Amino acid sequence: MTLSMRLKRTRRTIVAGVVSIVACLSLMACGTSDGLDAQQANIDLSDVHTNPTLAAMVSSEVSKDGVLTVGSNATWAPAEFTGEDNETVIGFDIDIIKAVAKVLGLKVKVVNSAFSTIIPSVGSKFDVGISGFTITAEREKTVTFVQHYSAGMSYAVRKGNPKRIDPDNLCGVRASVQVGTAEETALEESSDACVKAGKPRIDLQVYEQQTQATTALITGRSDVMYSDTPVSAYAVKQTKGKLELLGAPYDIAPQGIVVKKGDDATAKAIQGALQELMDSGVYMRILKAWGVEDGAIEKAVINPHVD
Repeated sequence: MTLSMRLKRTRRTIVAGVVSIVACLSLMACGTSDGLDAQQANIDLSDVHTNPTLAAMVSSEVSKDGVLTVGSNATWAPAEFTGEDNETVIGFDIDIIKAVAKVLGLKVKVVNSAFSTIIPSVGSKFDVGISGFTITAEREKTVTFVQHYSAGMSYAVRKGNPKRIDPDNLCGVRASVQVGTAEETALEESSDACVKAGKPRIDLQVYEQQTQATTALITGRSDVMYSDTPVSAYAVKQTKGKLELLGAPYDIAPQGIVVKKGDDATAKAIQGALQELMDSGVYMRILKAWGVEDGAIEKAVINPHVD
């Protein structure tokens, strides 16, 4: 099995968005610079109205305060990240959950949280989670997912691929990645395969935030970055010629909104709200505004079958 095949067979454990800071090459958020903030602010949800039937389906545990509290890790533009005020969480995931909440007659409170804390906190600190979560069989054992998107994984390199990176042979290459992602797992497995083949390990550079992984690539501390396809593509756009994608995306996988295990009523309400947004065109309008319509799905599914 080639290293490429190993990567293709590895499903994401998280998927998300990219870099709100790479254009300014700092580790502090500085918003975006290509007009996407303004686009987000202008997405019109005025034609989204409460559906009383779906609203009545939401469990009392979630609906009692009239607010849908959402856990999200705002470091993955364009899915979720902080805008120009460095505080407000924006992105296509956020617009989708806002529209869903509106159908369900709820206000939205987005809480910017560490990624690893979100799923364990759904049902206690958060009503739901949305942060580019890939749906996996293992995760479906502990929480319920309502699929809202699909995405793959992509490599990015500096413009012109000056290090002549071959995605099928990364042995000895410096690779940046965010901690806890399926990309990290895939690169670790490929690194082990390198050693077994008598080649040098992949020089993994693991960062707490995706923004740091991207900055490492731009500044030359790493030679290749591995991330979610929308994340990598957005980084290419944001850096205005400094980066480019390398090869085709790997492994298309479903992403979903996280709901407390056992709260079937709320999961079905969210599924119904999503489907209504898909059927009305609002869902696609949101994705097109962010330029991520390639990952659109046509049917909202609860706990889709995954390998």
